[in-house]
Amino acid sequence: MAKQKQMMWIIGAVVIGGVLYFLLRKPEPVVVIPAVGVPGVPAVAEPTTCQGRAIQLAMKQLGLPESELTVRSLIPQDLGLTTWSLNLAAIGWNNGVINTTIADNRFVCITGISYSGTAAESVRVRVGASTVAQFSIEQVPGITTTHHIDIAPILAQQNLPVVVDVYASAISATDNVIFEGATIEKRGMLLA
Repeated sequence: MAKQKQMMWIIGAVVIGGVLYFLLRKPEPVVVIPAVGVPGVPAVAEPTTCQGRAIQLAMKQLGLPESELTVRSLIPQDLGLTTWSLNLAAIGWNNGVINTTIADNRFVCITGISYSGTAAESVRVRVGASTVAQFSIEQVPGITTTHHIDIAPILAQQNLPVVVDVYASAISATDNVIFEGATIEKRGMLLA
């Protein structure tokens, strides 16, 4: 019986000692390292929108503050067109209906398509050497009253080639495939 009491005292002492150790120990200090990696410089959150990423990229590549950049709506001239009317000369893939290089000091975000025609079915976009998007637009006129769909954002930076191919089920010299988005450029290129 004495051995049991002695064993209970030992177990009780170990349990109480362990509890006191965890309750009374000092927490380890928390060290916060800024994302920028420079002491004294606050971390900057990464932009989550295509436009925000384009602004950050423009500031970095052009060495300009945001106040020296213009943000405006995407226009046909940004993609080497005069209007959004595309010539779909063949049934099947019409390669290079848009074939341009983004101008120096300009960054383009494509975020949507408006389409109310009947000839175009699919769109494929290459930026640089990579195919960055391929999507169907055939159902757009039937699924929305605004004839618009949002797409996964496409960011094209200065001096990179952009090629758009359109798959057509019929020949059309004037099918309007309207690309929507934003253009970020050095102030004064198009707007002051």
